[in-house]
Amino acid sequence: MTRLGRNDPCPCGSGRKYKNCCLHKDRAQRIRERAWRREEQVTLEKLFAFAQQPNFSSQLTVAFNLFWNGNYGAEGWNALDSDEIGRFLDWYVHDYRLDRTRERIIDLFIKEMGARLLPGELERVKSWSGSQINVYRITEAAEPGLLSLVGVFQKIGETVGDDGLGQLSMPGDLALGRILRSSEPPHFSWAAILLPAQMEAELVSFVEGAYEQYQATHIYTSWPGFLSDSGYLFNHYLLRSAAEKGEALLPGRAYYDASRTVQTLREVERRLREQVMRAAEERQTEEERLKEEEEGTPLRRTQGGVLLPGYVHYKDDEESKQ
Repeated sequence: MTRLGRNDPCPCGSGRKYKNCCLHKDRAQRIRERAWRREEQVTLEKLFAFAQQPNFSSQLTVAFNLFWNGNYGAEGWNALDSDEIGRFLDWYVHDYRLDRTRERIIDLFIKEMGARLLPGELERVKSWSGSQINVYRITEAAEPGLLSLVGVFQKIGETVGDDGLGQLSMPGDLALGRILRSSEPPHFSWAAILLPAQMEAELVSFVEGAYEQYQATHIYTSWPGFLSDSGYLFNHYLLRSAAEKGEALLPGRAYYDASRTVQTLREVERRLREQVMRAAEERQTEEERLKEEEEGTPLRRTQGGVLLPGYVHYKDDEESKQ
């Protein structure tokens, strides 16, 4: 997208150059938005800290494995970079439902921590609680600092604050993330990612197929309900797509690419398999030792690998004695 230059005509229609008209007003607005983002970051850090309390540790592991579509646990957590962990946490605190209560982390945060939050924070978190991860097609920015979008599933138009995606994208590209309505204009959460336009058809087909399956067991469902329950499927698609292609998407561009993460998770799987094999071997050795102690007779392994009690006589031994 083209950025508005200082000497370009001001978009307000005054006929003056942008630098002599609305530039200073827009700059002040951006300063106010950055100040708001700092306040928002403080609230988000409190929410993330709450979500990682020890009493949630088992649920955090279950959610982590669901999001990354595998069985990685702490090994996977330690292997992924901070951006990927942040994308997971963004989904986990807003969308994941705990096993027993079916509550979300953000709901518990509001219930248990609401009275301790600073003025304005409780309203901010409540507004976040209604958000879902979704896919939006980016169109031309209507005004400086704003980004025009249309949802690819419900075809609903949106105008959000441009937190940088507009400067990095081209018309038709996709933004995958949640829109937070805790400010005016609304804005994407910091975990939003940019995808190339050519991914749209395959991504939409994948998600619409999952939505049809979801409807079979959730008769009265809607897109918001499905996206809230199944937002992790977007990450499954990104991982599968990267695994199938085996290479980066348009290297050098700002598009999100999962190929490195796929390689990291494969390496984690390899290490976990080796750990399981070593543990199985150690168990077998210990079981054999215990069996020897219980029977009081040493177990000997034949040349064919069969365990027999006592000393094993071989034909070669008899011949050697003769």
